[in-house]
Amino acid sequence: MRAWYPLIAPAMAAFSTYWPAILLIQVVALAVVLAYYFIDSTAELFASVTAWKQAGDLYFAAGSTIVSGGILPELIKRRFRPAGASAPGLGELCHQFIMWATLGVVVDLMYRLQSHLFGNGTDPATLLKKVLVDQFVFTPLISLPGIALWFALREVNYSPKAFLCCWHWREIRDRVLPLWTTSLCFWPVMLCIVFSLPTPLQFPLFLLGNAAYSILMIFIVRHQAPQQTA
Repeated sequence: MRAWYPLIAPAMAAFSTYWPAILLIQVVALAVVLAYYFIDSTAELFASVTAWKQAGDLYFAAGSTIVSGGILPELIKRRFRPAGASAPGLGELCHQFIMWATLGVVVDLMYRLQSHLFGNGTDPATLLKKVLVDQFVFTPLISLPGIALWFALREVNYSPKAFLCCWHWREIRDRVLPLWTTSLCFWPVMLCIVFSLPTPLQFPLFLLGNAAYSILMIFIVRHQAPQQTA
């Protein structure tokens, strides 16, 4: 247990600080799925969301992820941030927005690939396959290493030489594992909710989950950097 504590401690601290916001967002996401299946009057709204997503394509993915991962969480954290904790400056926010835009495009493409590989069903077997691939392949090997290195780039003030020093196994492992353990505490249930909707609506619902997880993730990566709080 002592060996694992450094990995789960950041997640515990993040959840203990922001659990009301996280719980609220998850409840809203579940309510969206229930509304889709059981409230006929919402059909027109969901059709509109589908049309917006398809019309905007990857531009929609990039822009909406900036809102869900960057702007909305900062507004939420203004309400729940502990007294005395510093807020990110404009430069840090712009750095995050670039990351969120890129991540939104990658996630959207990943969801399309999952639908191509496993189909569009919402049965338990299909949901399990998509969640396992997302959480045990895409997340630890692609998305989280990219996120960790992107934050490391800012920590070294965009110095190419210093940044290259971050490209080694131990540094990436130490940065990624706390984020991954946090992801495993949050995303499996959230993804079951997301993948319960038809493919065109999965990414819009992902945005709600992304808003919640980004609060936890930014909390952790800012604590990995010296003298920062979220």
